[in-house]
Amino acid sequence: MFSARTRSRKAVLAVAALGVASLGLSACGGSSSSDSEPVGTADPNQDVTITVDSFGGIFANYEKAGLLDQYMEDHPNVTIEYSEVQQESDYWTALATKINSGSGLADIQPFEISRAALVSSQQQDVWVDMLQTPVADQLEEETDAAVGAVTTEDGAVLGLPTDSGPMAICYRSDKLEEAGLPSDPAELAQQITDWDSYESVGEQYAEATGGQAWMDSVGGYYRVLTSVEPVRNYDEEGEPTWETNDTVKPSFDRAASAAEKGLTAGLSQFDPAWNTAMNTGDFATIACPAWMLGYIKQQAGDENAGNWNVLPLPQELGGNWGGSFLAVPQDSPNREAAVDLAAWLTSAEAEADEFRQGLAYPSNTVAQEQTTDVTDEYFNGAPIGEIFSTAAQAAPNQPLGVDDGAIDQAIGDALTAVEANGVAPDEAWQLAVRTINDTVG
Repeated sequence: MFSARTRSRKAVLAVAALGVASLGLSACGGSSSSDSEPVGTADPNQDVTITVDSFGGIFANYEKAGLLDQYMEDHPNVTIEYSEVQQESDYWTALATKINSGSGLADIQPFEISRAALVSSQQQDVWVDMLQTPVADQLEEETDAAVGAVTTEDGAVLGLPTDSGPMAICYRSDKLEEAGLPSDPAELAQQITDWDSYESVGEQYAEATGGQAWMDSVGGYYRVLTSVEPVRNYDEEGEPTWETNDTVKPSFDRAASAAEKGLTAGLSQFDPAWNTAMNTGDFATIACPAWMLGYIKQQAGDENAGNWNVLPLPQELGGNWGGSFLAVPQDSPNREAAVDLAAWLTSAEAEADEFRQGLAYPSNTVAQEQTTDVTDEYFNGAPIGEIFSTAAQAAPNQPLGVDDGAIDQAIGDALTAVEANGVAPDEAWQLAVRTINDTVG
């Protein structure tokens, strides 16, 4: 468990883990003002501990950005404690177990956008309807797509968006220089004009470096390929089309082919070896949603500041990978306080502040407008505000489905079988088909 309260307001990071738009709040709904009155309980003098179970560094980023400390300074009666796992699939399994058992939920439980359709269609009795709280008006600062993703048939909104994941390519400029390839983003963009040329430059890199990997993983490549298409697993009517549409199988084939050609590093994202490779330079490029920047900084370390840069996707493509929501259980003993904290963390001010520190791109439209000029010195001064704003505007609004998470997991596992175990792509695809049909029908 991470405790986000000490007298110095620094978190005690005792790791107990596996290792879009929001709202400017009024005083009753979580004011961002530093002189606001303590709120969150009926009695502001009553101490309350808000517990959080999370994944993927969401609350670690909040801690790093100073947002948890700031909230507690504004609300002296509140202590925040969170635990966090890296793998979303592990988190989701544990969360589903708690929901099914009817106990064990924390006061705040995030969920990823690939789970949104399932949450809004099957868990409406579990989570607080944010429209019935003091933060309802703030949802007007969100995009229709973000709010719609977590809206039930009855019109309840079951979470507050934390961020969005517009896509780019992050790369090791020092490694490209060593290989005799352009490291300046403008020059590199002239060579990478589509996915074919992205792979072609990767082949040049491999040849110049004695076979070093161009990309981090086959799964990451698949995610960026599918992110730029108008549909992924479902069509506009909510019908699953992953097996027959023009997105999933062609993207699977291209990613698998890249793995067979040795362009990928054979790493599983979020595994310890993948984390280490960000520091050691075992790959040169990575499909990079905005939230990945903070993760790279954490894993690559200060010693690699200036060795990384950011390149927009080729052909002015826009894609989105990720984005999460903060949900509060209806039976939370600290429901009012938890809603207030969730609203503060997803406010325009907080989201803009987080992105200015290079951690996560806002889902809040007001925060997006405030951060178009942001640059990131760690990434060679890359104009990340402009890059990710442009990518977000170009990203398609893909239909979501109740089994997006399970489908993505099965296809990702099949691609890993190609990359790590040498399974033939056609055989791996059939494995994915069987797994999905057995799991979700």
